Amino acid sequence: MIRHRRGRLPHLVVVTAEPMPSRIASIARGTGEADAIYHIAFDALKAAVAAVGSRQQQDALNEIIEQGRLLPYGTLPPTLSDW
Repeated sequence: MIRHRRGRLPHLVVVTAEPMPSRIASIARGTGEADAIYHIAFDALKAAVAAVGSRQQQDALNEIIEQGRLLPYGTLPPTLSDW
C-alpha cells in the first residue's frame, strides 16, 4: 500500500523491550519496512551488553546504533511531533 500512496509516508516504528541485540538486529536488518526501532530501556541495554554481552551481541548492538536504526524511546515523542 505504501508503494501506491501519494504524499508524505508515515513514520513506521517498532517499540520494544527486547533484551537480545541479535533479535533487535534481525528486525533492523529486515525488509526495511520499519524506519526505526525504539527501545524503552536503551541505556540499560547498552550497559548490560557492554558488561556481560558476547562479542557477537556487542557487534550487533553497535552496528544498529551506529546506523541510527536503534534509538532511545525518549526520542520518539519529539520525532513524532516534528513528523
